[in-house]
Amino acid sequence: MKLEEAKEKLLQILEEEQIYPTVGYKDSWEPSSVRVKQALEEKSVEALLKAYDPAPGLENERKSLRRPVYENPNRYKFESSNYSLLVTLFQNLSEADRSAFFLTLLQKIADLDTAWTARTYARFPTWKNCFSYLPLVAEFCVRTNHTASLIKSLREVQRPTTGMVIMFMELQEMISLNFNLFSDAEFVELSDALGELSNAIGKFTWQRKRSGGRLIENPDYEEGYAEPAEAIMSHLVAIIEQCRKARFFYLKGALQKLPNLEIEADKKKVEGFLVKLGFTGSMLGALNAAESDYTSTATVFELKNCLEHLRSFLEYLHRESAKSVATTSGDAVSDKWGDATLYLRQKGLYTKQHEAFVATLYTLISDTSVHPLGADREYARLLRNVVIEYGVMFLTTLDKSGVKIN
Repeated sequence: MKLEEAKEKLLQILEEEQIYPTVGYKDSWEPSSVRVKQALEEKSVEALLKAYDPAPGLENERKSLRRPVYENPNRYKFESSNYSLLVTLFQNLSEADRSAFFLTLLQKIADLDTAWTARTYARFPTWKNCFSYLPLVAEFCVRTNHTASLIKSLREVQRPTTGMVIMFMELQEMISLNFNLFSDAEFVELSDALGELSNAIGKFTWQRKRSGGRLIENPDYEEGYAEPAEAIMSHLVAIIEQCRKARFFYLKGALQKLPNLEIEADKKKVEGFLVKLGFTGSMLGALNAAESDYTSTATVFELKNCLEHLRSFLEYLHRESAKSVATTSGDAVSDKWGDATLYLRQKGLYTKQHEAFVATLYTLISDTSVHPLGADREYARLLRNVVIEYGVMFLTTLDKSGVKIN
């Protein structure tokens, strides 16, 4: 797809999102079978309702600026049909055009006309009964591993807008429900950027004030910006506190040896790279299938299935990459794990030592998943974590090398 055509389609998607927003989060909580069974045995309608509705939901939380950060970032899942369209559009661009496309998207953050007055009841996120496409822009940036670019754009904002208020509401939602979309280091960068933005926006919140008995005029004040500036300032303070809380959860998890939240965040990065680079949906499906079998209550047989999916993911990660590199280079390569792995090393995507490591990892997963009747949790946890971290490293290399999956 040509860049100009993609930009036209981008504007259509953003316009649709601005009028009929699709960004949202779905509660994936499932009631405990034990609680449901107990409620049925007791013939208690009240207990049964509580089993299916354990929390009041997000409506009350969204009314407050002080949004909590959920320590379990897997309860709420992001959904958006227009996000999926943006991903498809992005994948259809050449690597050379993707940077220009993304720059066009980021420039929308500073646009003054990014909000639309709702014709009906405005769903969250909304401010002054207005919608905006900026929540979709923010979600797309973070979920496709462009968080650093988003943060850089926030540092460059010069004027507050209604759309920005709505975008920061969505940013609060993201951190509240899926905080592991950001790494610990990214939370530090985000807090720092929001502090700078607070200084830039603060000058729009007052026109004149008394100090020492004198009336001081604000030379930077501009008519019409005070209200969104004040709203943004309130959200910035709240988000900075969320960043602090999220970083504490990373620290707590590390000290208490809970499930490694950095690895969970890296899994999100792997998913983002798969989308960004254009891998087939089956790759993400294999990774998600592995996760569905990797639970705290999983049997040894489910853990065995988890490892089989991880092996498939690792295998096709190399095979699809090798085929794309070969197509671009005009080479021929056998569509097999060993040949693909050798070819990628010969093309300079990694060293011989790297090749030996991943070959050993693949063999270990194969031996553990194929031969025993089941898999011990220790093996499953180790191999799952290593595959995720390997995925981040390998996909980062592909991204920097300009590889696009055909």
